[in-house]
Amino acid sequence: MINNEGNTMSINDSPAIASQSPAESIQMSRRRLLLGSAGAMASVSLLGLSPLAKAAEPKTLPDYVRWKNANDVIVHSANTIETERGAIGSGVVTDSDKLYVRNNLPAPNADIVADRDAWKVTFEGVNGPQSLTLGDLKKIGVETVTTVLQCSGNGRAYYQHGPGGTQWGTGAAGCLIWTGVPLREVVAKLGGVKPGMNYITSTGGESLPAGLDPKTIMVERSIPLKALDQALLAWDMNDEPMPLAHGGPLRMVVPGYFGVNNVKYVDRVAFTEGQSDAKIQASGYRIRPIGEKGAPDQPSMWEMPVKS
Repeated sequence: MINNEGNTMSINDSPAIASQSPAESIQMSRRRLLLGSAGAMASVSLLGLSPLAKAAEPKTLPDYVRWKNANDVIVHSANTIETERGAIGSGVVTDSDKLYVRNNLPAPNADIVADRDAWKVTFEGVNGPQSLTLGDLKKIGVETVTTVLQCSGNGRAYYQHGPGGTQWGTGAAGCLIWTGVPLREVVAKLGGVKPGMNYITSTGGESLPAGLDPKTIMVERSIPLKALDQALLAWDMNDEPMPLAHGGPLRMVVPGYFGVNNVKYVDRVAFTEGQSDAKIQASGYRIRPIGEKGAPDQPSMWEMPVKS
């Protein structure tokens, strides 16, 4: 939440206005209103509420997103790329070449999209656990949905307390068309969810650096089981094969949930009793008081609240 504080006064409180004729008073009132508005805008800028996302010097697009329109995006880093506010447009669907990118790890090698149908996903916590290829999933069912995708940090540049992380302006969001198989249909094919399971835990297939505890860096998110009815294992985005930059060959898409829960390169879906103990779940993406560290007992950034 961003709270703005300021002092106000009635324009009729001024002695100068009290001595003017009605016409002069109206003209003076208008002048003061315009000056006050200009001052307010300047104050807002000084408070850090003006768009701050634009880098001082434009950075080059990384190779894996070289196909995007460089004039329509802001490159914060190789893993964080924002849509320019002026490029968002007024249409419902966001063009793929303008869509923001947020990766918690470097994107995998492009080899994984060379043979998309060979991509394999392991399903656990169901009565008939097994691994299925993307080709297998396509035979189970297909559905197309249109949803808003948004990073939970969208708008961070406007927060007065100066939080860390990418200083997103307004462009870490978009509206996309996804095509894939409903997760509920896959689960039905595998005999249903085992009793006592409370969460859907999705794991990304990024390569992990050697010598580090995988739990500290892996992308693995748990969301409430109630999301099963809406979740989609998507292989197409905007009527084209899912780009590598956006999770191809296969991405977990959960309508209404923040982007981090829409796990890219998903290669494991487990129905679990508790939430993942991976750092990104246990302490990351938690709603916490300013200055406190994230912890499992804090609310997780799951469903997106209305912002306007």
